[in-house]
Amino acid sequence: MKVLVTGGKGALGQDVRDVFVAKGHEVTGLDREGLDITNRDQVMRLVSELKPEVIVNCAAYNLMDQAEDPAVYPLAYAINATGPGNLAEAALSIGATIVHVSTDCVFPGDKPEGYLETDQTHPISKYGESKLAGEQLVAQAGGNYYIARTSRLFGRPASSADAKESFVILMLRLAASKPELSIIDEEVGMPTYTPDLALAIHDLVADGHPYGIYHLVNSGEGVTWFAFTEEFFKLKNVTTPRKPVPAAAFPKPAARPKFTVLKNTKFPPLRSRLEALKEFLQT
Repeated sequence: MKVLVTGGKGALGQDVRDVFVAKGHEVTGLDREGLDITNRDQVMRLVSELKPEVIVNCAAYNLMDQAEDPAVYPLAYAINATGPGNLAEAALSIGATIVHVSTDCVFPGDKPEGYLETDQTHPISKYGESKLAGEQLVAQAGGNYYIARTSRLFGRPASSADAKESFVILMLRLAASKPELSIIDEEVGMPTYTPDLALAIHDLVADGHPYGIYHLVNSGEGVTWFAFTEEFFKLKNVTTPRKPVPAAAFPKPAARPKFTVLKNTKFPPLRSRLEALKEFLQT
């Protein structure tokens, strides 16, 4: 297959690119300097020239708190909503399939037992609003699409200069430099390893799964930030003192969902989070 990966220098994009290449596909990976997905004319022209059979959109604006700023939100919306809509329209024009990566933040976080792919969305942050709008525009384009919702990605650092540091790497760095750590013991989610998600995205397309919405996260119980940290600190034998604290200890502009456990009911389960953590920490 000919595959176009947007956000190709991001933490997920680089793994998606590598997985598809390893599987023998012809891959073009582009970051924003190679393709501005918010520019419809540029998207239509480039997709028409490349003629990919599959477009995997890993590009995203993921600075949740900054997105709450009315001056910044138009940029977040352009990248998270307008851009995916442009890509979906371009995919339709050449008969390609699009895979759009979305987030657990499209849910309000009021369902401790977890969310199914069919559950009602209702984001409580501007970031979540922009990501939900992206899902809707992809679906409304009318072509062949997959929406892959995921959660709390961790993996090797992105190659793009302004990428966010993953939570695992951040906490290990802080543990090596701080005398004590305070870690939020709220906001239950499903941390997911980027190479595992990338492989799932490949298999979603290559194995011909029905089009639609999928929840792709590593298997395991939902965890708070504190509980997740305890998992990888134990694996790395980190002894830095730490204590659980409420989310109110670190007030932020954007509201965070309290419970966003994504239930995968449509796709073969990804391996356990602990297995993924062990592999990641060994590398």
